[in-house]
Amino acid sequence: MLDQLSPVALARVRAVLLPIGQIKRARFLSFVERLQPENVVRLGDISPDGRPNRNMFSPLAFAMGMIVYDLTTFYPPSTHVALSPFELYREPLVIIALADGAELDHVSYRENRRSLNGNGVPRPEHNLRELYQDLEDLRDRYPKALVHQILLFDHVQGKSAATLPEGLIAVPPPEECKRTTMKTIMCDISSLLLAEMTTLAKSLQALHTIESPSQSQINRQHNGAWQQGQADAVSRRNSQFSLPADSRSDSPGGSLDRNHVRMSMPAQLQGANSSSSSPSGRSPSPANGVAGARSTTFDDIVGPGGRDPKTSQKAVPSRFAGGDPIRDTSQDRVSVQGFGSNSVSERSRNKGKGRIGIVIGSLYMTAGRWPDALKELVEGASIAKNNLDHLWHAKALDNILVNMLMLAWAGLDFQIPQVCYVTADKAPSTPNSHDQKGPASNRLVSLHNLTVLLPELLDRIINLYARAANNTGEALPQFPFSESVIRFAKLLSAVHLAGGTVNDDVLQLLVTGTPYKTPANLKTPRLNIHPTRTEIVTTLMKAFPTSASPESLSIVDRTIVLSGIASVLGSLGYQRKKAMVIRELVAVIIPGLVQARIKGAADMGVHPAAGLAALTSVNGNANGAGALDLGEGDVEAGVDTFLGLLGQIYGVVTSKTSTGSDGVVDDSDEAAVERILHNASVRSFGGQNLKMDVLRSCINISEALPDFHGVLRFTTDLLRTAGSGVAPGPRSEDASPSMSREEQVRLATNISRTLSAARNLGVKDLQAEYWDEFLVRGVELEPLQHSRTPIPHVKSELPGATAVSEAREVNPFIYNPFLRTPEASAVDHLLVAGEGAIFRITLQNPYEFDVEIESIKLESEGAEFESAIQKTVIGPYRTQILTISGTPKASGQFKIIGCIIRVRGCRERRFPIFDSPWSPQRELKVKTIGVASLFKPKDRPVSVSSGPVTTTPAIVPPRPTSLSLSVIDRQPIVVVKSTSLSQSALMVLEGERQVFSVTLQNLSKETPVDLVLFSFKDSTQTPLQTAMSNRDASPAELYECELIFARKQALRWKRKDNERLFIEAGGTAAFEVEVLGRPGLTSAVVQIDYAHLGVPATEIQERFHTRQVSLPLTVTVNASVELARIDILPLTGSIPRSLWSTVKSTTPPKEDFKPEDYCLILLDLRNAWPSHLHIHLDIASGGSIDEEILPGNTSRIMFPMRRIFLEDPSASIPALDPSRARQFVVSTGRVSADSERASREAFWYREEVLKMLQGTWVTKSGPQRNGDIELRGVRLSQRMIEAVKIDDVGIDLSINGNTAVKHELITDAFSELKVRITNRTSELINPLLRLQPSLRNQPHNISLDLSKKLVWNGTLQQTLPPLAGKDSLEIVFGVTALARGEFDIGASVEEAQLKEEPKKAEKTEGGRPRANTRTMMDAVLGARERRIWHCREPCRVVVKDEDEDSDDEDEADDHDE
Repeated sequence: MLDQLSPVALARVRAVLLPIGQIKRARFLSFVERLQPENVVRLGDISPDGRPNRNMFSPLAFAMGMIVYDLTTFYPPSTHVALSPFELYREPLVIIALADGAELDHVSYRENRRSLNGNGVPRPEHNLRELYQDLEDLRDRYPKALVHQILLFDHVQGKSAATLPEGLIAVPPPEECKRTTMKTIMCDISSLLLAEMTTLAKSLQALHTIESPSQSQINRQHNGAWQQGQADAVSRRNSQFSLPADSRSDSPGGSLDRNHVRMSMPAQLQGANSSSSSPSGRSPSPANGVAGARSTTFDDIVGPGGRDPKTSQKAVPSRFAGGDPIRDTSQDRVSVQGFGSNSVSERSRNKGKGRIGIVIGSLYMTAGRWPDALKELVEGASIAKNNLDHLWHAKALDNILVNMLMLAWAGLDFQIPQVCYVTADKAPSTPNSHDQKGPASNRLVSLHNLTVLLPELLDRIINLYARAANNTGEALPQFPFSESVIRFAKLLSAVHLAGGTVNDDVLQLLVTGTPYKTPANLKTPRLNIHPTRTEIVTTLMKAFPTSASPESLSIVDRTIVLSGIASVLGSLGYQRKKAMVIRELVAVIIPGLVQARIKGAADMGVHPAAGLAALTSVNGNANGAGALDLGEGDVEAGVDTFLGLLGQIYGVVTSKTSTGSDGVVDDSDEAAVERILHNASVRSFGGQNLKMDVLRSCINISEALPDFHGVLRFTTDLLRTAGSGVAPGPRSEDASPSMSREEQVRLATNISRTLSAARNLGVKDLQAEYWDEFLVRGVELEPLQHSRTPIPHVKSELPGATAVSEAREVNPFIYNPFLRTPEASAVDHLLVAGEGAIFRITLQNPYEFDVEIESIKLESEGAEFESAIQKTVIGPYRTQILTISGTPKASGQFKIIGCIIRVRGCRERRFPIFDSPWSPQRELKVKTIGVASLFKPKDRPVSVSSGPVTTTPAIVPPRPTSLSLSVIDRQPIVVVKSTSLSQSALMVLEGERQVFSVTLQNLSKETPVDLVLFSFKDSTQTPLQTAMSNRDASPAELYECELIFARKQALRWKRKDNERLFIEAGGTAAFEVEVLGRPGLTSAVVQIDYAHLGVPATEIQERFHTRQVSLPLTVTVNASVELARIDILPLTGSIPRSLWSTVKSTTPPKEDFKPEDYCLILLDLRNAWPSHLHIHLDIASGGSIDEEILPGNTSRIMFPMRRIFLEDPSASIPALDPSRARQFVVSTGRVSADSERASREAFWYREEVLKMLQGTWVTKSGPQRNGDIELRGVRLSQRMIEAVKIDDVGIDLSINGNTAVKHELITDAFSELKVRITNRTSELINPLLRLQPSLRNQPHNISLDLSKKLVWNGTLQQTLPPLAGKDSLEIVFGVTALARGEFDIGASVEEAQLKEEPKKAEKTEGGRPRANTRTMMDAVLGARERRIWHCREPCRVVVKDEDEDSDDEDEADDHDE
């Protein structure tokens, strides 16, 4: 169908295509498509009518002319037809009924027209007669039409078949049609039309004048008699096929789907009969169907019999009048007030003559006789101009312009008549267009002149229309005026878009609707192109209905006017102005739809609220097509597009979905991000309230239809537009929509109500797009139970996995991967095949109403995964967490990439996961604003020399995330079935060891356990680890903590001989664990790691996974034997025999026993257990001591122990921790060399003492208990160290061969003093011997005065030769006592010279030289100094006279003892 508001619409012949007979809608539309391409007929191809009285419009007069048909499928409204003959093109002159020849063999659709043979098989001839009768009904229904024809499509006329009745034309099927078949048919119809135009023109010429159209006349004709039967029919489209009760017969398929029902008569035939449709009436058709028996032409009416006044009076109103004649009775009276050319009667006659000439000219124009039309129109325009008939003057100029455009379109030369110019001076110097003998004008010059004249001419025509309102009864109604202005604006816009010239492209666009090959660039201002867009819009806005015009314009007329204005504004690129007009158009349509709802409900006898819903359900449509009497696809292609364009211009945030090649909506991450960015860019411009008002109007019009899809779509668009479009963070408050809570709840209720109504009517697949792209804000894996969590390990962590396996105790300092807490990132993403997992989905709802989710499930990619389906309701304005289960079916890697969610009323779609807050960040430099940011590409101009330009998006896009998970093979599940303990608790004494058993059960029915590993945790480990990590602790303290941590573990697995670490599927196994009572042990955990490897430990892959089951224990440790005190004393002199009585060992031989080789140990042991304990001590010399200690008592044990010699008591303290054993560790902090040396000595001597002593205890009553005595609480003082240690150099003094401590000498007698020096070390020393005799029991200053008391031979201080390691030497002195008394002779040995360390050869081959770590660590002891050793006891000498009584000597001896 051509554009009804085209500038050349005046030159077209309107032909209405109607369905007739039994025909399906799809077939009818296909016939229309076959007929549309032949809408232009050349006059040279038309056969002229042979009758001499029918050759006024003979095609031979102008063979190059063309008839342009406007093939429509609807009859125009009566208000439009009433404008004829002022605008003759509005009235359909041709009625073409389309019938389906394939239906002729089917059962007749009219029961009251059965053949005389009864209900037998009908003949095709019978159906043909019925079609002829329908044709007669058409003639009765549309008496104004000049041609009534039936085209019988797909009908092949056989040789023996009867001839088709008059008015029926057979159209063969497409495969049998030639290229000229349809053109020939249109030429035949055109021949009939031109012949009938002659009678119309003659009837017009017989009139004295023609009244101008006015609103009152339109109203009279709208209510006229001939309109009574058509009033309802012409207001509906032909697609409305259901017939009322008073029609000839009912449609056999009126309640079925339009595409599959047979259509009997068109909607225009409702309630028709010949007697009420026309005042003139028609004689009934003869029974034999002969067409010539009735008067069907104007020639029969106004020809020879036209002189009959009654006949003439009947003929004219049948063409032009409703109930009143065209001429008033006052116009028939002859005025007697004046005569001459200037009299009133003469002016009226001239006006009438001019008006009739203008109408005749319009007939010539529609008939394709454009030169004759131009001649008539120029003459009529001159008459109207001279008689100040402004309205008809403007119409004549309008028709002249259209004639010139048609001549130019046909490629013919033309002259612009001088009547088109305001004055003759402005006319170009060209021959008169009426002079047919003059030379032809150049076509291009004429087009140029027309381009220059066009704006002025159109403005003049509009002004003439406006001036006509000053004359009474001559005002042009609003609708034709607005339509004319729109046509002029379209003409100007076409010229503007073509660059300001009228060329062939412009003419093709105007006549045939062919768009420009190259669209105009509307980005630039185009200020130099005339007419400018501003001028065009100024002209166009004159067509806008004024505030006083609503009562004179129907809803249909206002809709046409506003649609035309919006179309022109859109072609000029004024999108926002277009949107304003469209919004006004929506406001016009809504009241009409509401009125249609009420009327439709009244017709069907239902409540108005359900009127159109019932109409919709009858026709089987869910989109409101039935309400407007549209086809099924008209809403999708028309109303939805129209409303969608309105929202797009205003910047409404619509549901933009992209479909793939398979037609499925693309919901990938990229598509979702693209939608989010698009919505953010749309939100960045325009007024929020204005957008929401537009959407409310769209919702209202969809509800008025009712269009269920539209209601859902625009309701969700309103929610989407009102929303913020951001992903709020935990502290953000910018996510609330810019809409009141009441309206949000009302919209949500509207969605529910629409769904309920659609469901009640049986409408399916009703769904919209959800309004928030950030529905899913996170997906997390719920942590598995600790006993079911798989823990990853590598092959090297498995004991025995290496090639060399040693049966040794595991060093606790070596990293134990099974005791560590697994990394959350590794454990949280591990699943086991076949075992369910729980996921936490975070959903957001920033709106103030509940969101009902009908189904939600996880979407994954990778390994096979099955998700459960849940449903929930998200509360208003909140973030809600939903748990959903899923089960991996196979091992491997997979990702949770989103959720597939179906919200009630919305399409089931995939939502990506957006876990991070996001909001659009606007760019600082604004390059495009308003609608240009949507409709114009954002391409940046690139110079020739520059390379490709990569532009970053204006907004940083949100980043969808995924949850990566790993699935391992099926694993067993083990639980602790039982233990030998009661309530997992036990009590032990310090030093006691107890054993209990643990029974494990494998719950898996298919998978056995072939790997079991034991690890232990207890309450003593943390304090020890804290102490070991103390950087200020001394090496001795660290060693003590490490020794307890490594050698005295509270729990350990006690493996049985040939014990197999295997638990079969569904079986059990028992294991034993030993507990050691230690102070501080209050709780412990037995941790059992297990797995199913399926292969030996040496053949496993690089990674494997274990599960862990734990047995917590509560331990109570009570005190048993405590070491209260220890002391070490030196032994001198003789040792009593009773001292060895407590030691169960043989007394050493007397000759081997020396008191100075032993020290005395004192131990105070306390029994803290309320039971009798037996103590047993083992001494390294081979002896042992047994002691009974009563409860609460302390027993002192005293025994001698051999003194200790250490080669290097200042050696560095070792570290048991391998991480510290890589180098020697010294004490941290600032300590002196003496303190460090003393600390090392105390450490080594304590270790030696502990090696020599071991103790155990056993209970004597009650339950049998035994354990070890903890002796590591021993701490040695410096005095104890001196008592227990043996010096590096030994000094022995003897006089006269006596090695006793006390010696007796005689005065004035020679004696021999022998000093024996022994080097116990392995190093050579350079000794310097010093002897120091002194008086006993005297002050220091007196004791050294030995003059005249004691003399000796030699020096008391002398350097001795070097003494090798493990060697000794003796020095002899001569001593003589001169006086009686007691003397002490002390001796000391000092290093005379330090021995130099031998230098080791540095090896440079094969790597860097080794660092002397020992030397560096010993540097803390300071520089080496010369050492000095003293004899343990001084040699006591008693000098007596030779004649002293021996009794005195004995008494003195007793006193000394």
